Amino acid sequence: MNKGQTNRLLGYPPDARLLIINADDFGMCDSVNEAIMGTLREGLVRSTTLMVPCPWVLQAMHFLTDHPEIPFGIHLTVISDPDFYRWGPVSSKEKVPSLVDRAGYFFNFEGMPEMLAHVKLDQLELEFRAQIEAVLAAGLKPTHLDWHSLRFNGRTEIPDLMIQLAKEYGLALRVIG
Repeated sequence: MNKGQTNRLLGYPPDARLLIINADDFGMCDSVNEAIMGTLREGLVRSTTLMVPCPWVLQAMHFLTDHPEIPFGIHLTVISDPDFYRWGPVSSKEKVPSLVDRAGYFFNFEGMPEMLAHVKLDQLELEFRAQIEAVLAAGLKPTHLDWHSLRFNGRTEIPDLMIQLAKEYGLALRVIG
C-alpha cells in the first residue's frame, strides 16, 4: 500500500505529511481509559487503538461511539501483559485452544514464545476476525489494525494474515518500520 492510500484510509489528503500520536491499549482498564479519553479530548493524542478482549473495552467503545470523529484502530490482542490482570479471547476458548494457557487466558509476555511455537494460524485468524467483527457490530468504524505486544519470532504467516485482514476489511495496517 502506498502513502496516498494509507493517508486516504486514515482520512487525510494523499499528499499530507502526517505525525500521528497514538494512544495504545484503550479498553485495558479504567485508568488507561481515563488517560486516553482526556488526551483525546485535549487534542494531545490524535488516535487510539482499542483492545477488544480487555475488561474495560465497553467504556472505550461508548466513548468512541460518542466521538465518531476520533480515528482509532483495532489493537489485535492475543497476549495478556500483566501477571495478575489477565484477559482471554473474544472467541470461545474451545475454538482457539492454541491461544490460551491452562487457565484459559491469553499467554503473558513471557509465555509468548511457547504460544508462537504451537499457535494454529486458523485459530489466530478466527480470534482476529472476532475482534474486528465485535467492533463493526458495535457500529464503530476503525481506521487501521495494529497488534498488541506480539513478536512474530519468524512466523511470517502471522504478518501475512494481518495484511490479508487489513486488505479484506479496507483498513490501514500499522507496521514496524
